[in-house]
Amino acid sequence: MIAVVACCIGGALGGLRMARPRAVKARGRAEERAFAGALILSHAGSAMALGYAPSVGGLMAAVLALGWLGAGLGRAASLVMDRAKDPMLRQGLVLELLMAVCLALPWMNIGGLSLAPSVQI
Repeated sequence: MIAVVACCIGGALGGLRMARPRAVKARGRAEERAFAGALILSHAGSAMALGYAPSVGGLMAAVLALGWLGAGLGRAASLVMDRAKDPMLRQGLVLELLMAVCLALPWMNIGGLSLAPSVQI
């Protein structure tokens, strides 16, 4: 359940980026919206798979978790190398790491209720 909520949050972040890109030039806005579409559909597909086939959805969520972990590692490297003082960067780092943990939970089989060998909630 936590991973499905994390998928909804990831999709909402993609929707916000689609609606309000930050880039000034048209090409930059197109790139941002393309990334936002990938964010929306990847999280929607993972949430759908978690509902219909939890074992497949768990693997899809694990791949998304690795993506969020990579984003967090990149942001942490930027904080260290650039010596940035912006508090939004730290808040973004916390969000990315929490998303990675939440999306990794089904893959690690934490928080699931197994009713039978083939049924998982």
